[in-house]
Amino acid sequence: MPELIRSVVSRVRIYLNDRRQSPRLKIRLLFSLSICRSAKGGSQREQILKGHTRDISAHGLSLTVPQVHLAGYHLAAEERPLRLTLELPDDPLSMIVIPSRYEVLEESQLGCRYLIGAQIKQISDEDRDRYLSFITRELGKSK
Repeated sequence: MPELIRSVVSRVRIYLNDRRQSPRLKIRLLFSLSICRSAKGGSQREQILKGHTRDISAHGLSLTVPQVHLAGYHLAAEERPLRLTLELPDDPLSMIVIPSRYEVLEESQLGCRYLIGAQIKQISDEDRDRYLSFITRELGKSK
């Protein structure tokens, strides 16, 4: 039932005004995702989930993943911080994101059945500059 509600809400968003202020760049980039653990986590091996973006903006990303659980955690629950490594064409960059929503896709896209909307919460100044430059450059190409 929760999946049905999420699907309905997602469809309603399509018909309502798009309130996002940052331009979205529709692009498929590979990424790796892991759970941010406290320093006390110690010797546990980090589990990584790979997926690809649907679109990106200055403040967030749409991520498609094959599953919504990783290391026993639901990725989109409890505003859990996630470590994301985004594979830009020139060099990867890292950031911390917070999932804000998720939905089950009607059709799998390259083996990915779930869409997670995530906000960027932390990124180094250098990586932010590279990320924003990439978005600006690619948006300029698409005009």
